[in-house]
Amino acid sequence: MDGEELNTHEEFYEWINNLYQKHQEKLVYIISYNNLIPISQLRNSKPDDFETCDERQSGIVDKEKLILEDWVGNAAYDNLICWTKDFNLFHGLMTNQNYEMEISKKIAMNFIKIPKVNLSDKFYLKMIRPSTKLEVGLISSNILPIENLGSFPFIKTDGESYEGFDYILVKSERYEILLDIDNIKPTKEFEQVIEEALNSMKPLKDLQHIFNEYGHLFSRRIILGRSLKIILPNSSNNTFENVNDVDEILKSLNDLNVSYLLTQNGENVEIDNLSYWIEDMDDNLEVIEFDNNIPLYKILKEEQQKKIDNILDKFNDFQNFRIIMTGITDLKDLEYLKDEFKGDLVNVFHYKRINLESSLKNENYKVYGSIISENNAKLEEIHVNFGQYDVNGFYAIIKKLKVTNIDITKCYISWIIIGIPSQLSVFSPNNRELQVDYIKKSIKLQPNEFNYNTIDTCFTLYEGYTVFAHAHHSSTNEPKSIIKLVKWSHNSINFQISQDNYLNDTSTDTEKDIIDVDLHVCIPLTSYKSLRIDNNKESEYLLIGYILTRENFDRSIG
Repeated sequence: MDGEELNTHEEFYEWINNLYQKHQEKLVYIISYNNLIPISQLRNSKPDDFETCDERQSGIVDKEKLILEDWVGNAAYDNLICWTKDFNLFHGLMTNQNYEMEISKKIAMNFIKIPKVNLSDKFYLKMIRPSTKLEVGLISSNILPIENLGSFPFIKTDGESYEGFDYILVKSERYEILLDIDNIKPTKEFEQVIEEALNSMKPLKDLQHIFNEYGHLFSRRIILGRSLKIILPNSSNNTFENVNDVDEILKSLNDLNVSYLLTQNGENVEIDNLSYWIEDMDDNLEVIEFDNNIPLYKILKEEQQKKIDNILDKFNDFQNFRIIMTGITDLKDLEYLKDEFKGDLVNVFHYKRINLESSLKNENYKVYGSIISENNAKLEEIHVNFGQYDVNGFYAIIKKLKVTNIDITKCYISWIIIGIPSQLSVFSPNNRELQVDYIKKSIKLQPNEFNYNTIDTCFTLYEGYTVFAHAHHSSTNEPKSIIKLVKWSHNSINFQISQDNYLNDTSTDTEKDIIDVDLHVCIPLTSYKSLRIDNNKESEYLLIGYILTRENFDRSIG
């Protein structure tokens, strides 16, 4: 332009830089040459005959050509680190007492793959009519109402209704972040506390506490953009299909007599300024929707998921009895009864308090047990029954039936608590998989006689099963009877029941003619060797009740 001759590539490069230099601090660099013509053609060829070369980048060996949309999309991945921090992508979501969603305080997961980020330019208007306070909280937290809340077991709701208002939402999407399960893994700390809860005596309570800290749900699709809302009273005029055209949105808002909308921070945006609000979106991104939500525990390994599902199933079963707790209690503190139990005197009895390590939620449970010798053998000479239940424990009523030289202080009580987990909150981790059948039958006893009664079962009995049985007076609920298993068949059990008169009995002779008794029978549907003890790791299995053997099998009964 000024007649300067450019003889080398370096001179041409410097001249171009000077040409496009606007300010001293800003330089324009040549990053690409296109339609290159070999110098040899300039001398011998006409312009129409020139053969051009492919594009060349100065100083660049590996390159990739992207359209603008892809280039911007790649830039979005660079923002993931900032978004992860700003929007707590590693955290779960949990509901508070006001049914609103909060970001959990503790991190439950780590990324093992980069999440997928998609560009989005959706702009739409929708109306939601919540029916419960929980739905209101979800909408306010950018979560659309969940159809099946039962699939989120650790979100508590009392189903309190909410009526009379519509939520009008205007959303402008910019980015879609997809967090697939394969992209994440639970943290070691999260897995460890879950395992501890699964092995605890109060698993559901402990799991609830954990998810109250780590979150109740995990969102697999997070939308970034901006959103506005307005809450209007219910009206038949409020019904419309979702709108995604700007002009239609403005028309719909005018039809609803809406003059302004509210941001997530509570600031007013006039309808006339809606277009400016949209243009200002890139510098003010926020989470506008959590979608494709799953319970947080579904990010755990399959084994832990199954254990949690199993616990939830058992606690949602309000009919069937389970093994709540098992234990062994020594009788060392019965030193003062040592001589009496060794003597010739029978009908010696004692109340032994047994305190539980984990308190129960209520007193609606049954206890069965046996006296075990120091050689781990069940003693028939000493009978034990149970009563006076409370949430912290119960009493064992120990009675000597015949003359014996047994040292009572070296014996143990082997006991088992049966109940419904949801009512008691405690659930034995060692016997959680065992199915139990509970039978209650009201019978009438003749005093001072051996009474025989047969219990029929709706399932098949097998050799090795163990049977627990106790009888209580119907009127007083006191354990006054002694029970022994006599015979069994595949569907029946025959018991011998005798009246225990060690308690003061003030009944008249007439009243003694018939005694009403409730017979409580419990049968774990497994071999007695499968029963494990909760409070004693040294014992191999729980020796308790009456074991079904070949010797006491009788096909003819029933």
